[in-house]
Amino acid sequence: MRAARRTTNEPKPWRPIPDPPGRFSTGVPDFDGLLGGGFRRGSMALFTLDESVGLEDLDLLLFPAYLNGLYQSRGMVTVLPSRDSPHDFRARLTRFVTRRRFDSRVRIFDYVGEDEGLAYVVSIGDPDADPLRPTRDPKAKKKAIEKAVAAEKAAQGGRGRPFIESVAFEVFDTLLGSENALKTLYHGIKRTRTMGNFGVGLLGPGLGCAAGVRRMADTEFALRRDEVGLVIRGIRPSFPSHVVTADPVEGAPAATFLPRPAEQEPRP
Repeated sequence: MRAARRTTNEPKPWRPIPDPPGRFSTGVPDFDGLLGGGFRRGSMALFTLDESVGLEDLDLLLFPAYLNGLYQSRGMVTVLPSRDSPHDFRARLTRFVTRRRFDSRVRIFDYVGEDEGLAYVVSIGDPDADPLRPTRDPKAKKKAIEKAVAAEKAAQGGRGRPFIESVAFEVFDTLLGSENALKTLYHGIKRTRTMGNFGVGLLGPGLGCAAGVRRMADTEFALRRDEVGLVIRGIRPSFPSHVVTADPVEGAPAATFLPRPAEQEPRP
C-alpha cells in the first residue's frame, strides 16, 4: 500500500542509495535507471542550462547526489554559480545534512572575497593567486596551491575517499577567459579520472568555452524550465525529456522523474 503524502515542511532524514560497483548513484532511482546504475566513477557529468533554470532547479536535481555522497563519507569541493553564495548554499543544503558534516567535508572556492573567513570557504580572492592561472608572484601562487590541496584533503577525509567536484564554468570563463578555462577543465578532468572522483559541470548559455567543455564531458544533459517544471533530456546517453519533481511520498530532497508526453514537447 502506497504511503500517504507528506503534509509537513519538515524534511525526512536522507536515506542514501548504495553505489553500484564502479558507479556513483545520482541519489534519484529514476535517474540511476536511465544511466544504468548511476555515474561512472572518474567521470564528469555536464548539465547545460538555459536562461530559465534557477538555483532551486539545480537543488532539486543535484542535492540528492550531493547528499548521497555526504551520507556515505564522501566530501565535496565546488565553484558555485555567480548568482549563488557560499552562505546561501550551506543554508539550503544543511536543511538535510548536519552543519558539522557540511563544515568538515565541503569546501567552496570563492574568487571575489564573498563570505571570506568561514571554515568551508576557500578564498582565492585575487585572480593572480589562482593556482590554475599564471602569476608573477610565486608566494601568492604557492599560497593558493596550499589552499587547494588543503581543501581536497578535507573533502577526501582521513581515508582518502573519492569526492564530488562541482564547477560552474561561467566563473572560469569570465575570470580566466575561454582558452584558460578549457585548460583548467582539461587538467581537472584528468585529475577526476585519476582519483576516481565524480565531476559535475554546469554550463550556462553564451559561454565561449562551451564547445570544448562539451567535447571533454563524459555525459551530457540539457536542462530547461517550462510551464510543467524542470525538464531534463539526455544527450549522452540519449533519453527523452522527463519532468523532475519532488518525490510525492518522501518529499524534497528526494526527487522523481516523470516521462514527458511526446505531444507536450516543444516543436523544433
